[in-house]
Amino acid sequence: MESGRVAAAVRQIMDETARREPRAGRNVLMLAWFEDEMGALPPNPGDYDIISATVPLGGLCGDAACPDADRKVLLALYFMTERFAQSLMPIADEGSPLFRMLTTVATKRHPVRRVDTPDPNKELMLDLFAAAAVAYVERHDGWEQLVEALGVAIIALVSPVIPEEAPKGADEVLAVILQEISAHPESVSLSALARRYSYSTTYLSELIHEHCGMTFTELVAKQRMERAAMLLRATQLPVREVARQVGYSGTSNFYRAFRAQFGCGPAEWRSLHVGDSPQQTYRAGAKK
Repeated sequence: MESGRVAAAVRQIMDETARREPRAGRNVLMLAWFEDEMGALPPNPGDYDIISATVPLGGLCGDAACPDADRKVLLALYFMTERFAQSLMPIADEGSPLFRMLTTVATKRHPVRRVDTPDPNKELMLDLFAAAAVAYVERHDGWEQLVEALGVAIIALVSPVIPEEAPKGADEVLAVILQEISAHPESVSLSALARRYSYSTTYLSELIHEHCGMTFTELVAKQRMERAAMLLRATQLPVREVARQVGYSGTSNFYRAFRAQFGCGPAEWRSLHVGDSPQQTYRAGAKK
């Protein structure tokens, strides 16, 4: 990537940080400053997880001759914690460093970890941070999803050197499992979750029922209907396609489940709620 483009993006983020006027997206925030001016990370401005790198500005921009090239920049990416874990969990193999790290992220028990990126990956990590800075500043269509994807790539890259810290109890593991169900209700299964987290299906079923007050099947159906309501409100997808995207091969069972949760059919619900915000959609469903 062009060094001048990266340098301009990083300096704009630094200026916004210094003015305390960061332009946050819906789910991401980016801050930057010279380490010799500020030092440590500022207080977390919300329910974010943070990925940061400290690197000479010249190394980040790929230009050893740029102004302030030798000064170290602390570049920090902030992601909404729940969304961050949901994005990564489906691609993490159980037992992998990434999977173990995510179980601590999802339960919000993880301390700040400072790790050194192995030499073969340092240049790649800098390229990912540089690309994230440019995408964050330039804000072309889809910029926020691009920044999130680059953050996912950074975490996948460094996860093998992050110290292992597995969940300490059933409640913490269950918090991760519930996030998986919420992220992928269309395809999740009790047997797969039990195998992934080394539980019996019977024990996991009882754990979910005790914690949520509903069976696994009821919980998945509820999550599917909430996802369906969001798709009906936010898109023009045909009802049959909405049903398919939330895990139903046909529409009969989908119509029945939707009516049971919302008190009306999907077409009628769409006509009533097409202008609602996502928060209004959730409240409307919760009242039924």
